[in-house]
Amino acid sequence: MDQIMESWKGATLDEAITKWGYPDGERNIAGRSLYQWDRNVTVALPTTTTGTVTTFGNTSYLNGTTTGGVMNGSCQRILEVDNANIIVGTQWSGNNCPFAEMGPYANWRR
Repeated sequence: MDQIMESWKGATLDEAITKWGYPDGERNIAGRSLYQWDRNVTVALPTTTTGTVTTFGNTSYLNGTTTGGVMNGSCQRILEVDNANIIVGTQWSGNNCPFAEMGPYANWRR
C-alpha cells in the first residue's frame, strides 16, 4: 500500500480524481489541502460452532465456541496537494487496504 500511495507523488489532483473518482472529503488543515477517499466493506463470514463435552457423574456440560459472523473493513486514502494541485504527500490507514493490486484495487496505482 505504501508503494501504491507513493506512486501518486508528483501527479495532479485531477489525475487522481480521473482514476479514483471524486473524493469523499476535503479538508484544509494548517494551510494544507487534504483530499480523502474511503472504501468500506462488510463481509459475511461463515459461522462455525465447536464444542467439548465434559461429564461428571450423570451430568454432562457442553462448552461451545462460535467463530465467524460479520467483518467490517475500511481503507482510507489521503492525498495532500500544494497550491498548484500537485500531490506532495500521502497517507493511508485501515484494516482493508490492498496487499495485492487486483479486483477492486487494480486501479489504485498511478
